[in-house]
Amino acid sequence: MDRSVVVDVNVFFGGYGSLGISESFKAPAIKYKKLKQTGAVGDREIAYGALESLDGESTFKAMPKAVYTELSKLDEAEIIYKKAISTAGVITSYEWVCKGAFDLEYGESKAGEFLDVKITQKGMKAYTHEIGGVEMLNIDHENIICKIDGKDLLADVRNAIKG
Repeated sequence: MDRSVVVDVNVFFGGYGSLGISESFKAPAIKYKKLKQTGAVGDREIAYGALESLDGESTFKAMPKAVYTELSKLDEAEIIYKKAISTAGVITSYEWVCKGAFDLEYGESKAGEFLDVKITQKGMKAYTHEIGGVEMLNIDHENIICKIDGKDLLADVRNAIKG
């Protein structure tokens, strides 16, 4: 298997990109909530489609003014992260759309150093991840959607509770 290298990272706030000032982005961990089952042969955990809190984090060397427009939207804030990733000399686009309130934290300011800014999103409202334009994840808490690789894990739950 060929190794992949992150070529560059860009972050968009309200359509304004941050190319050259975006340093890093840590995508949310995808962890299933599990039910514990105890039987005669021991314990086992069962995944049922619900996920743990979706938390992400990014760092910047500068901060565009557009971040404040998104910050003011509270739970409707949307941050789009894009990465160009090279695998065996082929560049592929990776995109994450993270919706939900976020925290903005400025680090210590020191003369002669870049600005240190961190954005943290905890418990995202909605989240999608695309690789090369193909949707791999689509998670939407309000609409009870959890699609992974095209499979809608919660379709039966939504259908069971429709009015």
